[in-house]
Amino acid sequence: MRRLLRLGAIALTLSCASSTPDRGGVRVYQAPLSDAPAGMPRGCRLLIAHPPVDMSELLMTGSTDPFRAQRVRAEQAGGNVLLVRSRMIVPRMDYNCPAASPITDCPPSEGSWHLVVFEDYACSAEAMKELAALK
Repeated sequence: MRRLLRLGAIALTLSCASSTPDRGGVRVYQAPLSDAPAGMPRGCRLLIAHPPVDMSELLMTGSTDPFRAQRVRAEQAGGNVLLVRSRMIVPRMDYNCPAASPITDCPPSEGSWHLVVFEDYACSAEAMKELAALK
């Protein structure tokens, strides 16, 4: 029963999560940044929670591999999952670029700004399957 409740909490926490393709052995998941800790599966161990940084929407979504440096850093620390938790702190200010438009269609705008925390995890094969099932 306890495991079922925990999995429910994980699903709720990561329900808005997305995953990027597997590159270099580190999977990237995104979730909202809140005061509550991320509900990762039991087989995941937090290696490092990096200090928060500010990132523009363009930096986060404008390239095909926006978190490459963070994935490499996670892999060097022995991780196989990078959790990107973010919260918008400044919405788009460019009135010529509506929120429904992709930021890449709005040069030279950088879009909204987000407070981002990167967390490196080492997850077991079973935990990786649980994460993949939550998509």
